[in-house]
Amino acid sequence: MAFRIDTAAAIDGMFIGIDEPTHSLRTGRDQHGLLLVVLGSKFGTGQDGDVAKHFRDLEAWTRQNLKVGEVAWRWVNEDYETADRVPFAGELSKASGLYVATGFNAWGISNGTAAGILIAEQILGKPPHWASIYDPMRKAPRNFNKGGDSQSIVHSLDDIEPGGGAVMNLGRGKIAVWKGDDGTPHAFSASCTHKGCTVTWNNADRTWDCPCHGSIFSFDGGVIHGPAVEPLSPKKFPPSWLRKA
Repeated sequence: MAFRIDTAAAIDGMFIGIDEPTHSLRTGRDQHGLLLVVLGSKFGTGQDGDVAKHFRDLEAWTRQNLKVGEVAWRWVNEDYETADRVPFAGELSKASGLYVATGFNAWGISNGTAAGILIAEQILGKPPHWASIYDPMRKAPRNFNKGGDSQSIVHSLDDIEPGGGAVMNLGRGKIAVWKGDDGTPHAFSASCTHKGCTVTWNNADRTWDCPCHGSIFSFDGGVIHGPAVEPLSPKKFPPSWLRKA
């Protein structure tokens, strides 16, 4: 989150805490003036049923410890991490001339610099002796994927507030149900079009988030973030559901 501030004199640079949940502070600026950027509270994409609570907690922590003004910006970031928490960086052995750099696990300033040095040296034909540590072709354990079930299952349309969403069991599969601000329900397949995992409703961004591989879909099923490339397909409600609603 980014808060309006009058002066940045007390915060010069970047700071990160050691307590849990971890918070970090830095200053910034937009067209309206100075900002204090406050980050904190990690959670897995699609693995939390109340994302909005993280923003409420972050704002409460900030106001308890710092003198800030109104909230100017709010966002969620996805940080990729590997099985051993060391980035994948370098040339792919199966695709000569193709270089990758990913899995920085929120440490892009340091790991990104290391990846840049490594790839530049590989292109020049003199890879550093530590290049193997970042080998992008190293294998991950089969059980590495930490994906889980949807965290927004409900049993009735009445459980979904206007503007909100949830996942319901249609009988032969799960559907993702979003209600417009006027209360009109809209249904889509709840299966992520990447690998079929059941999505979770994100009540802060009003999106459908995949708990397995991080795909994000808009409230109306469109793709916002991959690896999925196809939207969630529309579904029809059983007539009995609509009569009850």
